Amino acid sequence: MRKTVIVFTLIFCWNTASAQLPNTNIYLFQMEQQGDSSFLFNNPQFLTNFNSKGYNNQPSFISNDEIYFSMGSTSENSQTDIVSLNLRSLVKTRVTQSDDREYSPTPLLEPYYFSCVRQEADGRNTQRLWFFPTDRSSNGRPLLPVQTNVGYHCWLKDEMVALFIVGDPNKLAIANTLDKSVVTLTSNIGRCLQRLPNGNLAFIHKSTETNWKIKELDVNTMRSKTIVSSVPQSEDFVVLPNNTFLMAKGSKLFKYKVGWDTQWLEVADFGKHNLKNITRMAISKNGKIALVDVK
Repeated sequence: MRKTVIVFTLIFCWNTASAQLPNTNIYLFQMEQQGDSSFLFNNPQFLTNFNSKGYNNQPSFISNDEIYFSMGSTSENSQTDIVSLNLRSLVKTRVTQSDDREYSPTPLLEPYYFSCVRQEADGRNTQRLWFFPTDRSSNGRPLLPVQTNVGYHCWLKDEMVALFIVGDPNKLAIANTLDKSVVTLTSNIGRCLQRLPNGNLAFIHKSTETNWKIKELDVNTMRSKTIVSSVPQSEDFVVLPNNTFLMAKGSKLFKYKVGWDTQWLEVADFGKHNLKNITRMAISKNGKIALVDVK
């Protein structure tokens, strides 16, 4: 990878090498929870106006004021790189630039590093988990060199990472980055992997085409239990510090608080902001929420 820092102002199922990327955009709101079932979403911002006809996806908060995401065009041979956007100055910086494609930027639990899935330009659709310093002082390296079919990931401990393994069917695995071991746990999972406030893993298990459940994996026993059925045919979610799950369907956002709610409750409709197909989401520690809308 060639290390490059390029600064611009804002004025200016898994993707394969031959697939056309969807037109996606990222929007930001300040979220305020007033009660268990009352949310406000203020100060809307269209973050990706500089690439509004392109691919802008998989946002992740590196800090309260900085977001990383994967950016490219929608052409078949589009190159995707990790981009940083400062939410105060609205200046973006290209974090990676190589002949490969980078997806799913994710901060490590230890500071100053992030990881991503790199689809290598080797003609074999090799997808490995890489990590990089956030100060871009090196070109990074693969964390699990032998594992070549990683789709998505989620950090559980400094050395423990959950992996979405691409296959038929897709599988959930837990890897140790110290001894490089990878243990497969279950099949037919969704792409969203989230660390819970207690340190366990939340994921979606698709037992049938229509029966999708959010499950919790105990990282000590490696046993899982069902939390709740997902919003129908939705597989992206985030979890708030008070164990409230947020999921979207179309333009609407729903919430489910563990131990409190008995069903999903609608808390917002972003149709008035011209969002029609919300998929991935990310939340910051100070209550910002980033929403990806597929055009």
